[in-house]
Amino acid sequence: MAAKRDRDFPQRILVIDDDRLLNTQVVSLLLDNGAQKVDSAYDGEAGWEMCLGGDYDFLILDWKLPVLSGLALFNRIRGVDRLLGIPVLVVSGLVQRLDFRLLQEFPCTRLLEKPFNHASLLRESVALHVEAAWYARNTERIGEIMETVKVDPDRALRALRGLVAESPNPQPVALLAARKMREAEHIEQAILLLKAILDEDRGCVPAISELGRCLHTLGRFEEALQFLRRADKLSPSNVERISLMGEVELNNTEPLNAKERFSEALKIDQENRRARHGLRVADTLAEMMHRPTGQHIKDTFASLMNTMAVNLAHSGQYSTAVAKYEEAFHFIAGKEASARVAFNVGLAYLRWGKTRESYDWFVESAKRGQGRFTKADGYVQKLAQQLDAASAAKKAAAEAEVAARAAATEAARAADEAAKKSADAAKKGEDEAPAVQHEQPK
Repeated sequence: MAAKRDRDFPQRILVIDDDRLLNTQVVSLLLDNGAQKVDSAYDGEAGWEMCLGGDYDFLILDWKLPVLSGLALFNRIRGVDRLLGIPVLVVSGLVQRLDFRLLQEFPCTRLLEKPFNHASLLRESVALHVEAAWYARNTERIGEIMETVKVDPDRALRALRGLVAESPNPQPVALLAARKMREAEHIEQAILLLKAILDEDRGCVPAISELGRCLHTLGRFEEALQFLRRADKLSPSNVERISLMGEVELNNTEPLNAKERFSEALKIDQENRRARHGLRVADTLAEMMHRPTGQHIKDTFASLMNTMAVNLAHSGQYSTAVAKYEEAFHFIAGKEASARVAFNVGLAYLRWGKTRESYDWFVESAKRGQGRFTKADGYVQKLAQQLDAASAAKKAAAEAEVAARAAATEAARAADEAAKKSADAAKKGEDEAPAVQHEQPK
């Protein structure tokens, strides 16, 4: 008999634990208590692929995993917008809670120590799922509040503070609200919100970290580093923040310090794209700084990468130019500036003859420009027509090829049939011919 469905119990769950016996037991327990679907993964890399390809509303994650560690996997999950709010119940036999301070920075995240009993697992699962439902509802409220920022930023700030105050876990909500304000380029309002939160709780790591990011966006790099280092000391192992510290060091033209930060991030997750890009940029900047003293170094590493890419593109080295542009794009601050770099990437791809890639970057440029950088719009329309025409031509060619193959197949079939009929007729003629009479010798 199927278990009664509890609306507060998660329905689509992924259990990532290399202890196969425990994994199987947890799966059975969850199914018996109302889960609709429960999948298993036995290493971090497999779990990551299933997270990307699945539609889960709950994750149970062991901290000590093979192939890809639980720490690296958790950083990856929380680095994807679509997965940012998914509940994650971390289970571990490690007893030092200092190792898990990172979990406190994010909503819908809890730690359950091994060994645990069935009741505690079910209780934590329900509590996390309820918390996630709260965030899903109130993320929409944050979006509605953000619509009023341009008209009345002070009112929006008061509304966000009220939302943070009523949250079951105020710290992550503060991070989400301030991040939304920063993304809308209302940096000063975001800083006011973050400072108000820190007046109430000086150790609020998400607020400290986001304040560092806001200061970085404003170009106040030394102040940004102070806050980011403080956050890192309180809660180490956040790959996104460690990489951001590397970016700030690059903007301070300190490539060796930047390399240390990016290398530290790669120790946690060697496949982290941002850290790998950053390490290459740091190497490039270090090389440029060791050239003759007359060499002019741009104000920021992103400007440096962009300038180098322009020169490479003009000389026809499109592959290398695109790589430099993309490195600049991944780190440059400000939507208008990033829109311009995205436009340059699109232009380089276009000159390279890669229309599809060019179109994607012009679309990105138009999106980031938000009507203030319109050069990309014309390219988007023009290339969309070209791609549609190319797609139609490709489809027509494919249909013609299919028709030609069908005609060839039909011709071969007709030839085979004709040959068979001819063979049958010849055989029939032989069967009907009179038998040859051989005379016996007398």
